[in-house]
Amino acid sequence: MKKHIFLVTFVLTFLGLSSSNAQMAAAVRITPTVEDKLEVSVERDSLWSLMIDYSMVSQLSEGYVVSIENKDDIAPILREVKLKNGSIREELLTQFEQQNRFYVSRFKDSSLPKGVKSVQIAVFAREKKEGGSQIVWDVLIEGDKEAKESLKQQMTAEVQAYKAGFAKYLSGAAKAVPMMQ
Repeated sequence: MKKHIFLVTFVLTFLGLSSSNAQMAAAVRITPTVEDKLEVSVERDSLWSLMIDYSMVSQLSEGYVVSIENKDDIAPILREVKLKNGSIREELLTQFEQQNRFYVSRFKDSSLPKGVKSVQIAVFAREKKEGGSQIVWDVLIEGDKEAKESLKQQMTAEVQAYKAGFAKYLSGAAKAVPMMQ
C-alpha cells in the first residue's frame, strides 16, 4: 500500500512539473533596427559622465543634436530633443540606470512619424576587460516597412554623428574627462 501511495505521489508530482514547464515560452532575442558601438580608451565611469551631460550633447553629436532638455522630473521623464534641422522630438526617458550605466528612452506618440508605431533607444556604457570601455546604441523601430526604413536612415545618421563626435572628443592621448557632480 505504501509503495502504491508513493508511486501515485511521484507520478502526480512529475505531471505537475511537466505541465508547468510546458507553459514557459522560449526567450526571443529582439534584433535592434539600428545597432552600433564605439570602443574608447577612457574608463566606463568617465564615459558615462559624458553620456549624461546634456551640456556636451551638441559637441558629442557633431552638432546633429543641438540640445536635450528635461521637461519634468517625474518618471518617465519627458525630454525635448532639438535637432540641427530645426525639428523637435519629444522622448520619454523610461529607464535610467546609474549603477548599470545605461538609459532607455522612447519617442512620445506625438513625435512618431506617420506609419511608425514605436521607437525605443537604449544607450549603454560597457567596461572592456582589456581596459577602456564602449558605448553601445540599440534603436528599435516598429511600424510599416517604408516609414520604418526612412526613420532607420535618420536614426543611423544620428548614431553615426554621436559616434564621430565621441571619437573626436576622446581622440589622442589619454584625456581627463570632467566628472559630473
